[in-house]
Amino acid sequence: MTDMARRYADRFRDKVAVVSGGAGGMGAACAKRLAAEGAHVFILDVDRAKAEILARELSMAGHNAEGLRADVADEAELGGALARATATAGRIDVLLNIAGGGAASLIADIETAAWDRIFALNIRSAFIACRAVLPAMRRQGGGSIVNMASISGLRGDPGWAAYNAAKAAVINLTQSLAWEEGRHGVRANAVCPGPIASPRMLATLTEGALAAYRRASALGRIGQPEEAAAAILFLASDDAAFITGTTLVVDGGLTAHTGQPTDFAAAGTDP
Repeated sequence: MTDMARRYADRFRDKVAVVSGGAGGMGAACAKRLAAEGAHVFILDVDRAKAEILARELSMAGHNAEGLRADVADEAELGGALARATATAGRIDVLLNIAGGGAASLIADIETAAWDRIFALNIRSAFIACRAVLPAMRRQGGGSIVNMASISGLRGDPGWAAYNAAKAAVINLTQSLAWEEGRHGVRANAVCPGPIASPRMLATLTEGALAAYRRASALGRIGQPEEAAAAILFLASDDAAFITGTTLVVDGGLTAHTGQPTDFAAAGTDP
């Protein structure tokens, strides 16, 4: 193994990481890679069985992992899981707020309770988790937080106003947090994935919708959870030691396009 490869493999050695929504999709990809790179990983998920199964698989592979139940929309439950992780490990070096979700509805039709639920899942949960880990990060002299936003937080999508607004709030929360905590050595960044082939997303898309996403990507495909995890872990790692308050877009070039009609033939590109 080269020195560079060895350094990369050990980026999170002796670090303690918490991943919310860590039992599936991008969260599981992050948890697996964190463990492989040496971290003690706490996998938080509303599905406790899945979190414990993944933690057991990682432990059997020689890694240090624990699965905990946490409904991120439940302040007491989320706070309790984070307190347990902190008490068990004695510190929190990395917090990845991956959990979230949304549902389609027009502004004219959405019920207030549904709007509140989407905000609880996406922005309120990120706020609660960040607030919970800050005392430990301040005491130990630093830490890294990565919040899950979305390209939907950068633009408007008809029928998804609640989700888009919540993800836009995640971006602004992250920027404010970066300035509030930077002098304590705490970095905060947001990641904005585009379409990622997680099991949950694939279960909701028709073949026609998948084809449309492929056409919308400069790379001609949707992303993989492991590709999103690579970007997230870069921001979480010391490789990004001078990066805070930023928003990293991981979307295969989808938002690089203005949306104007394109003459594919003139561009030499198949439609």
